[in-house]
Amino acid sequence: MHWYEMKLSGRGQTNSGISQVCRPERTADIAKYLEQVGKNGIVASGSAGSYADQALNAGGAVMQMKRLDCIRSFDAQTGELVCEPGVTLKTITELFAPQGFMLETASASGQHTLGGAIAANIIGCNGHKRMSLAKSVNWIDVVLADGTTVRASEKENDTLFKAVVGGQGLLGIISLVSITLLKRPQENVAVEKRRIANLDELAETLKAVRKTADFCSFWIDTSAGLDALGRGILKTASFTKETLPASTFSFPKYKMILPGIVLCLASFPLFKRLRYRLTATKKTKIEAYENFLYSSDNVQVFPAKGIYQLQISFSEAEGPQALRRILTELAQTRIGACRAELVLTKEDTLSYLGAALRGYTVCFDFFRRKGIEEFLKHLIVIAGEHNGRVSVQDDALLEPRNLVLMYKNLEKFLKARDTYDPQKKFDSDFGRRLFSGEKKYEQ
Repeated sequence: MHWYEMKLSGRGQTNSGISQVCRPERTADIAKYLEQVGKNGIVASGSAGSYADQALNAGGAVMQMKRLDCIRSFDAQTGELVCEPGVTLKTITELFAPQGFMLETASASGQHTLGGAIAANIIGCNGHKRMSLAKSVNWIDVVLADGTTVRASEKENDTLFKAVVGGQGLLGIISLVSITLLKRPQENVAVEKRRIANLDELAETLKAVRKTADFCSFWIDTSAGLDALGRGILKTASFTKETLPASTFSFPKYKMILPGIVLCLASFPLFKRLRYRLTATKKTKIEAYENFLYSSDNVQVFPAKGIYQLQISFSEAEGPQALRRILTELAQTRIGACRAELVLTKEDTLSYLGAALRGYTVCFDFFRRKGIEEFLKHLIVIAGEHNGRVSVQDDALLEPRNLVLMYKNLEKFLKARDTYDPQKKFDSDFGRRLFSGEKKYEQ
């Protein structure tokens, strides 16, 4: 058993820290490493895909889980998959999609480990149909601070389950997972892209999309204002019996590695205007399901100064007004987002620290530059005024006072943490940022 001193950073390159790092080879090693943890605690890290400080623990310990990637069993009759937490979503798709199975949640990236995806309670572009990944979890085994392993689910030790799901690793370490894979309706999907002129047209279009499309996401031109406020490109997909068109040439898929300047260019109004104008009014394409998934993995960008991500969920009632107000702020201040995307969500999350509400989830990426932190904190305040929730999954700027306002089940999470880890052996930069003053949360 070895420890290594390493400098780790979040995916967004806005947060970093030096930690003692361990890499267990077997699930039995988890408890042994926990015995050696010092006063600054430990946090598990999967693919290190969180943008900010969720999987960082400066001055403490980090347990990297990617070597725990064994498939334990699969039942083709029920779709139950039992595996270790380091298995990636892409690996699951590669192994079981040829057999006609699919993960319940279609996330943008397949690089997430299963354990990390559960700890972050991720949602996908089929959130209006299937909701978060946690809904497909049958049970999880969680290694607690004293080294014991407890099985948790919605029916067994449900308080622990609802706190670990979306809990960012602050209650224990997931050592084994049972999830149910769905039987895939068809091999291919019909992908349609169309331009949407403004928020009013978007609202009307999404009413139909909720009922008809299997997958849905909306790219937003954040530089557009006035009558074009909220314009963008709606991408929907549905399973189809249609076959792939014959192709004379076959090109292998590869990852594009781009310099950080691309992010800066992507935030310029001219770039957004060109993207909108160059998209056909309406276009449909048949794709293999596996090729349709994980679109964000096709491009890798190395930001020089870093990226902040702000993901906010709003209810159906508050969403349109909140989105209009936020997009108006972006258009008027000319603070361009590198990326802005909207997805639909089916229902409120089951986890205590889950952000999703039945309605809308909008995600913004911002190139790090002078004054951006203050502006994003301003947007967080606006979100709170519309009863929105800022997702803690990739957040870097949320403050304790915002957390109290947005998360009605925060007290339940804190009680669960006190019950299962009273000594706070599991901790992180994220945990200290938001929970170091827990007494302030008492009402």
